[in-house]
Amino acid sequence: MLAQTQCAPPAQLRRFEFPRLLGLALLLLALIAVALVLNLLYGAVTLTPLQVWRALNGEGDAVATDIVWNLRLPRVLLGLLVGVHFAIAGSVLQAVMRNPLADAGVLGINAGASLAAVLAFVMAERVWGDSGSYSALSISLDWLPLISSGGGILAAAAVYRLGWSRGVTPVRLVLSGIAVASVLNALATGVLAGWGSMNTETVLIWLAGSLFGRGWEHLWALLPWTLLALSLLPLLLAGANLLQLGDDVASSLGLRVELWRFALLLVAVLFAASAVGVVGPIGFIGLIVAQIARLCCGPDLRLQLVLGPLFGALLVMLSDLLGRLLLVPAEIPIGVITSLLGVPFFIYLLARRQA
Repeated sequence: MLAQTQCAPPAQLRRFEFPRLLGLALLLLALIAVALVLNLLYGAVTLTPLQVWRALNGEGDAVATDIVWNLRLPRVLLGLLVGVHFAIAGSVLQAVMRNPLADAGVLGINAGASLAAVLAFVMAERVWGDSGSYSALSISLDWLPLISSGGGILAAAAVYRLGWSRGVTPVRLVLSGIAVASVLNALATGVLAGWGSMNTETVLIWLAGSLFGRGWEHLWALLPWTLLALSLLPLLLAGANLLQLGDDVASSLGLRVELWRFALLLVAVLFAASAVGVVGPIGFIGLIVAQIARLCCGPDLRLQLVLGPLFGALLVMLSDLLGRLLLVPAEIPIGVITSLLGVPFFIYLLARRQA
């Protein structure tokens, strides 16, 4: 039944659905604008709308201007960008593997990116003498998306190789991903344990997935990877939609299945791993958002990639706001919030597939 639903061609979408999708997209944009304003207003220090307005116009007092321009505005914009990254990665992975449980975290991509970043932290401290604080790693900051993407690509290649047996199947890839993720997470934990507790506290917060301490430099470090991945994605969408029809059908239509699957996996890795390099491995966003986008606009990946990034941005912005307000002045990492939302959702999807 699921396969039949996924195989429905885009042309079968009813005409009245397009105005509904446009309305939903506009609604999401409005909610994102509201979430942005709330993120500027609330935190350890609550600002009034007038204070935020004056700060944005350069007319506010020094404290409010510093909070808005140097702390909250870059943080919420980075959260928006990260939500887009994880949402697109999740939608592409689920479409390519025809599996609603596929996610960068489940497939080991986040774990590979995390291990590569942790090794970069250790090298920065041991070789260049950085303090071990994430914010002090000036040498590696601009390179973290690249380093993490390298780790994510190696992890994806390992998963792909383990899942290969006269071709790959979605189920075999997911199982291989879970195994590889377990090993890589254990290695990252081992590296941190050997590094020493004095150095690992901040990195452990990073590993929980957090926007804490992120500023404009992190946004600028991630943006080129956003543009790179977005420029590659449109070239692959037609093949991705054909892959959803199944390997046999796609092959009969002339598609080189393994080549296209590998290329799409590579783009998904770029989206997910580069975001991990900047904010840490925030899990389940792609899993949740891809399912919601599919429910709203059907199997056409092109339509999912219109709504999915908006859902992802909204989810990250609201999760970060919630994490900052629940235990003021302390913060709950955003990865904890999304895991609390994602684990029940994952169990629900698993139970639905077994029913």
